[in-house]
Amino acid sequence: MELYDVSEFWKFDLRVGLVRKAGKLRRTKKLIKLDVDFGTERRTIITGIADQYSPEELEGRKFIFVLNLKPKEFSGVKSEGMLIVAEIEDGRVYLLPVPEEVPAGTKVW
Repeated sequence: MELYDVSEFWKFDLRVGLVRKAGKLRRTKKLIKLDVDFGTERRTIITGIADQYSPEELEGRKFIFVLNLKPKEFSGVKSEGMLIVAEIEDGRVYLLPVPEEVPAGTKVW
C-alpha cells in the first residue's frame, strides 16, 4: 500500500449530498443519473452501480460525494462529481448512507 501525506487528502472536496432524483441512463446497464442537492447548488452525478442498486433505492437518501473532480461525460451526460461507496474484493458495492440530520452540503473530512 502506497502512503501519502495528509495534505494530499485535503485536496478533495468531500460533501454530503441529498439525491433528489435518480434514473437509469439510457442505453447502459450499470449507469444511474443522479440529481444531487448540495444545499447551495445541485449537480448531475453519474454512478455505475445499477447492476446492484435501483434508482429508487437512492432517491431521498444522503451520501458522500467528491465534488472537485474534472467533469466526465458518460453516454452524452456530464457527471460533475463522484459517489463514494465501499467495495469488497468480489465487486459487491455497499452504499454509505449519511444520517438524516446532517445537512446537505456539509463538508466531510
